[in-house]
Amino acid sequence: MMRVDTTTLADAITQCFDNATDGRFSTLQRAAFLTEGKRLRGLLLNLLSAQFNNGTQQVLDANAELKAVNTELKAAAASIAKTASTLNNVAHLVGTLDGLLGVAVSFI
Repeated sequence: MMRVDTTTLADAITQCFDNATDGRFSTLQRAAFLTEGKRLRGLLLNLLSAQFNNGTQQVLDANAELKAVNTELKAAAASIAKTASTLNNVAHLVGTLDGLLGVAVSFI
């Protein structure tokens, strides 16, 4: 017998709920993450006890999709974190360049 990879599913649910409360996402995105996280959580409850025949292609496909989506969820959060870091770097650069203007000896 084989099962759906509920560990990866639980990770995806957690990531959805984390994203649903992450202010770096838009209001619509946070609402969508919350809605889908709740739907996935409902599915998890049923899939925890579900067993399938070995080699069931739908289970193999679902497990592969779970891994891919989980990777995408983590990449989306990392991308937003990188964007925030980049914006901080840009703000720092603005300050540096603004300060640089104060030491210029002349302007043409």
